[in-house]
Formats: sequence, C-alpha cells, structure tokens
Amino acid sequence: MNDKTVENIALGKKSTLECLRLLSDGSGIGYMDGIATFVPGLLPGETGEVEVYEAKKKWQRARLVKIIKRSPERIGAPCSVFEQCGGCQLQHTTYEETLVWKQRWVEDALTRIGKITVQVKPIIGTPVPWRYRNKARLHRVPTGKLGYYKEKSKELIHFSDCILLSERMNRWVRLTEEFLTDGFVEIHTITFRENTRGEGSILLEGPPTKALSGEDNPEFFEALFKEGVRSVWGTDSEGNLALVWGEEGFSQTILDMTFDVSPLSFLQINSLQTDVLYSHVLEMAALKGNEIVWDLYSGIGTLALALALKAQKVTGIEENPYAVEDAIQNAVNNNAVGHVEFLKGKVESRMMKIDENPDVVVLDPPRTGMDPLVTQRLLELKPQRIIYVSCDPGTLARDLAVLNQGGYRVDSVQPVDMFPWTQHVETVVSLTTRTN
Repeated sequence: MNDKTVENIALGKKSTLECLRLLSDGSGIGYMDGIATFVPGLLPGETGEVEVYEAKKKWQRARLVKIIKRSPERIGAPCSVFEQCGGCQLQHTTYEETLVWKQRWVEDALTRIGKITVQVKPIIGTPVPWRYRNKARLHRVPTGKLGYYKEKSKELIHFSDCILLSERMNRWVRLTEEFLTDGFVEIHTITFRENTRGEGSILLEGPPTKALSGEDNPEFFEALFKEGVRSVWGTDSEGNLALVWGEEGFSQTILDMTFDVSPLSFLQINSLQTDVLYSHVLEMAALKGNEIVWDLYSGIGTLALALALKAQKVTGIEENPYAVEDAIQNAVNNNAVGHVEFLKGKVESRMMKIDENPDVVVLDPPRTGMDPLVTQRLLELKPQRIIYVSCDPGTLARDLAVLNQGGYRVDSVQPVDMFPWTQHVETVVSLTTRTN
C-alpha cells in the first residue's frame, strides 16, 4: 500500500490517543493502531481525542480535538497568540517540565544519534523565563502592522504584547508600527535590538530608506529616543548599511566586557544566560596561560576575547564581515590587541591555511553543525581539548559521533536553557583526546 492509499484511508480518522512522550519539536507522540502519531499540544500522560490530517506508512500527524485526561503539568498559555504563532512550542506546560524534556532531548540525541554513553549534567534553567529576548525580527504587511511569521508559513501573526520581549521593546514595536501605517511601504522587515542597559537599535530592511530621515520625521525619532532607542539603520542606494538617525555605536556587556554590535552581527539572544553559558565554556577550556586557542565561528569576538585573557594567543575565524569588523574593534575596546587576531572567511577554508597547531579549539557553529571539512581538519590537528557549543542536539550528536570515532572522549555535557518556552536548547560539551 503506497503513501497515497494510506493517506486516503487515514485522513479525518478520529481516535482516542494516549501521549507517551514529548518530541523535540514540542509535539506529543502516541500510537494509533500501532502507527506513531504526532499531536501538537498534547502532553505526556494526557489522553485526547485526535483527528489525523497527514498520514504516511509509518507515521501520521493529528490535531488535538479535545483533552480527555489532563496532565497536572498543563497550564494556560499566557500568550494571546500562542496557538497561532508557533514561535513558542511549550507555553502550555510548566517551566520546570520544559526543562525535564529539554534535558531528555539532549540525552536521547547523544544516545540514539551519537551512540555516546555519557552522563548529561542537569540543565541550567533561568530565574527569568519571560522578557528575555534582546532581539526581535518582525515582518510587515502593507497596512504597517508588524508580527512574526507563523511557523512554517508566510502568514503574519500580529501581537499586542510579545512576552518574550521586554515591555520597552514592545513599545518600540508599537511606535514603529504606528509610524509605518501610512507610508514607507518598501520597508518589509524590522529588527529590534536591546542591550542590558535598556538601549535600543533598529534596523529597517527593504529598498533604500533615504526618504526616511530624522529631519523630516522628528516626532517619530524623538518618541523612540525617549523610550531608549539610540540608533535607526537602513540601506543606501547601493544596498549598504546606512545610519538613518542617531548614534553609530551600539554595545552589549558580556562577562564584564563591552562589545560593539553592528546591525547585521550575531549575538546570543538571552543576555542573562549568555554569561552562564560562556562561563561554562571558560571553565571547560581550563586555560593555564600558555595555550594556543582557536575560536571557530567567532562572531563579534565575545568568547575569543574572554579566552584571550587566559591564553597565550587566540585566533578567531568568522565569515560575517560585519562581525569581524566588530571583533577587531572589540579587541581594542577590551585591551586585548596582541593576544588575539580575527580572520575573515569560511571556517572550513581559513583553518586550512593556519600553520600553528592549536592546543584548544572552541567552536559555536550554526544550527546545521560543523562542515565535514572542519571535523576532518580537527581530527588531523588533534588539539588536546575541544569545546563545542551547540544549539541543536541532533547535529551536535552527529558531530560528536565523528569526533568520538576519531579519538576524542566526551568528558562533560552541560545543557543551558537559552530559549525558555521554545523547543530549542543550548549545550556546551568538553572533549579531550583519549591519550590524555
């Protein structure tokens, strides 16, 4: 029987389903007639009436019609657009329960994908699981309304108060939304950033924003300034970043150091937990002062500069040219010139051209994990210690499996909840060569 036949038979079928566990996308899973059935919104221990809307030979997806047996961990989602948005997957259960499952997802990935047996340390939660995001990238419809794209679609979900953003940033969103209602239709995406001092920076994306200026629109910019926004960026006629209004500099404090952050540079979105995460990286690196260290995917130099305080030399490699410029300036700002250098380019190509052998390598790759060429080069160089920071347990487990087979031992695994109420979990892992 092919998938199409299965779909014709199963679509619309209703049944009672017991949820056995929570998948890493936030869906509950149970079995209907022996077929694995994924149900968003159903929690472990709950029984619900479900209706199949997608069916394959070995699995199917169903929507929750009603809850028959309710979990004691279920709570009412405080966000008014929780079910429509999809940006948060776990607001319908307690924060403590989200940590239980995030811990399990890391453990399961390492065991099932990585074939690695290691004790995972208890996940580090946050005392402040709300209002933690320091960045929001919002999209716009012609009316000027701003919102997030619904998960896996281009449907815009407008909100009156995103409770992952500070109240201050929500006010910036409302002010910008009101200003854009009757004009500037070319501006389609707006990115808001806030530092630990409550200062903001806004990036307007779209065709050249030359027509938008502080001189022509003083009321808007004065209102933003009163609310803490210090700069608004756009693009010039050649598509390059251009300051529309305010101050060029925007900085963030991390581990008691100050870092310039340009509008297109990456920065961890949870300021409070970033210090927690990076402190564990430094502890695992266990630097004595004479080590050669590489920081791969080094961004604006946050980790590289913290490592440089305790190393002989640190080399950072980063592809984003804006981030590299920030990193070079940040080395000056934090008196680290001479102890650190930053190379611009793809990690997999630039690391091949460095003659020195690193003692310690720290890496924080994108969600897709390491390029195979990076893994191969690490196994050739055999640094004594590798510290891997990951935002995806699946690709982390895949890469650790290769490093494990190549002679490395996983010593420590520490999950950190950087993204409360979402399916995402950050993990920092320490590996050493088996000869140590």
